[in-house]
Amino acid sequence: MTDPIWALPTDRLDVELVKLPSVVTWSRLEPLSLTAELTPGLQALLADPLWLLGRQWQFGELRGEDAGTPISAIVEVEQAPIGRLRPGAEGEPVDLVDEAVPFEARIEAEWVAMPAIRIRAEAGLQLLRRLNAAGLGTDGLRTDVLARWAFAPIAPVDPVDPIDPAPALPDPTGDALAAVYAGRIPDAARVAADLGPLASAGDGPLDRLPVGLAVPPESAETARGVLGEWLAWYRGYLFQADGSQQSSWNPFRQEHSFALQADLGSGRTVLEAAEYAGGPFDWPDVDATIGDLGTSPAGRQGVLTRQVRLPTPATFPGMPADRLWQFEDSRVYLGGIEAGPTDLARLALVEFALAYGVDWFALPVEVPAGSVYWVHQLEVVDTFGRSASLGSAREPGGWSMFGLAVPEEQTFVADALFVPAVSPLVLRSDPLEEVALFRDEMANLVWGVERVVQAPSGQPVNRTRLAPKVSLRQQLPDDLGDAAIVYRLMTPVPDHWVPFVAVPARAGGGIELERRPLLHFRSDGTTDVTHPLGTLLFTAPGASPTDRLRVAEEEVPRDGAVVTRRYQVARTPDGGTTLWIGRRKTVGQGEGWSGLRFDTALPPGALH
Repeated sequence: MTDPIWALPTDRLDVELVKLPSVVTWSRLEPLSLTAELTPGLQALLADPLWLLGRQWQFGELRGEDAGTPISAIVEVEQAPIGRLRPGAEGEPVDLVDEAVPFEARIEAEWVAMPAIRIRAEAGLQLLRRLNAAGLGTDGLRTDVLARWAFAPIAPVDPVDPIDPAPALPDPTGDALAAVYAGRIPDAARVAADLGPLASAGDGPLDRLPVGLAVPPESAETARGVLGEWLAWYRGYLFQADGSQQSSWNPFRQEHSFALQADLGSGRTVLEAAEYAGGPFDWPDVDATIGDLGTSPAGRQGVLTRQVRLPTPATFPGMPADRLWQFEDSRVYLGGIEAGPTDLARLALVEFALAYGVDWFALPVEVPAGSVYWVHQLEVVDTFGRSASLGSAREPGGWSMFGLAVPEEQTFVADALFVPAVSPLVLRSDPLEEVALFRDEMANLVWGVERVVQAPSGQPVNRTRLAPKVSLRQQLPDDLGDAAIVYRLMTPVPDHWVPFVAVPARAGGGIELERRPLLHFRSDGTTDVTHPLGTLLFTAPGASPTDRLRVAEEEVPRDGAVVTRRYQVARTPDGGTTLWIGRRKTVGQGEGWSGLRFDTALPPGALH
């Protein structure tokens, strides 16, 4: 039996290696001491004393401070959940007790008088599914439900309103959906309207069934439970503000305004947001003050907690290593930063990182989201057994971080910390409505262009794709066909362009932008006045066409602004979902030109 190659003696190894069909190499690295003594190598002797002095300077050993290292810390924190919400600047405050609803939905949700046709159809199908699951989906009951509450066929209507002569908005998608749903799917809005007076127990079973509903007597109790549960589910399907509650939307600013309150033990803290444009909500959107929005509901008062924590050294990329032979992080090389004599901020950063970075410690404290906090006391104990009470690093009128109050604030709210329950991901639909506000320097106007509006069925309609109703060419009488020039009073503007003119401010100096109607001259010789078809250019939903919306002049900068209404859905902490309709304002794309001109004299062939 042939011995394995690793077991061969050294004198036979070379002979056997030649027979192998591969090339094998061997390498070995081992320390060899010239004096057979390993002590000098382990001592790590260096001939560069300046390097050692530099490392001692980095470690702070040259300062000779007789200071200990923090080994424990006692933290007392006041904590209070958000208990009250005031929508708008002068709205009626309401209680906040349901932490499952995101703050964004609480602030942005609008009251919806009639949900969209698709939502009503989906809720109607859900009713049929629940009845089938409960064993009530018999032919008689299903036929009766559809006979009572099914979508009705589309009724022909006069496209012209005698009060407002503007033609009705075309709704081809909504008409097609209504034709498909008619007689096949229950209209959830009609069902809820009939079941509402029969449900006095909130989310419990109905008090009684609708008169004449085809339900067997032995299944009456089951039917009352199924219909009551469906009614509660439908009412919460689309989260919306109460119809009697003032909205947080400020049409004058085209932004949201609201206030939150937390009842801390040291006093009531009010978090005000005067200009919240929508979107992700976080602590920089609010300012802390001392106020009073009323008493928070039971269980929402502040508590004082005491925790004992272990401070740990704070670390950051590029931080000097605190061990002799430790390799430092190469991603950030502070020693290679180039700075000139005027780069004071860069020099201060490098000095802090190299000289004082080892003096900072982190003290992790777990706090639940959705509350306001104030550090009541922080006591640190070092290795020498000495304790020290630490105060806030904020100085009046000086530097601070994560502050919610103005620098001159002297009360406890200056050091308050707000940790909102932020929704990390909010899904947004295509715009239900979209309005672009921008300046037209040539016409000396601000235009509100309705790009997308919501049709009666709830489906969005792109107004820019509709057939224009304005004649782009003026008809001339036959007796002026030989005229050399023709005077034109005004050039046409599309119907979905709404003008805003500058008017004196109602209070104080300055100017404001007021929406005005626009007179249109049609090609058949008639004239009419057009108004917005959406809700964004009105002071409130359902306002009269003669409503005169005013917008602050500074809210329409040279870049313009775009305001949208969308469906939004977000996950809740308990794993559910919340669906609401909210508004959001973003930056526009600059100035525009409508082509509007007055008092022009042109050749007859140039009238376009």
